[in-house]
Amino acid sequence: SASYGFYLIYKKPADVRTLPPDFSISASAIVGAFADNESEANKKYLDKVIDVKGKVADIKLESNGNTTLFLDSGNPLASVTCSFYRDEAAAVQSIKKGDEVVVKGMCTGFLMDVVLNKCSIVK
Repeated sequence: SASYGFYLIYKKPADVRTLPPDFSISASAIVGAFADNESEANKKYLDKVIDVKGKVADIKLESNGNTTLFLDSGNPLASVTCSFYRDEAAAVQSIKKGDEVVVKGMCTGFLMDVVLNKCSIVK
């Protein structure tokens, strides 16, 4: 019906934090998948909700409240870049370099790094 189409257009994007992950994977495995075969990895992971486990390589807190966390993949040329919901900043600030974390986010592709957006800390 027309009203259903209207609903779809104006529906807010889902809060990724409330969605079950489609995959749970290590930072090294997902970077490896993209490095080995980007088109296959895109088919499998793009626009999917993923729990990624890894060691925190770096944390970037911007003055506007945006927070980015980088997970070490074991590959010196690529990491997993995780951009967080703004209200997750406090949770991210409690994390230190070297901590093992699980980050849930939406995979948006591979640009030297595997990119996850709309992230939250799972544990």
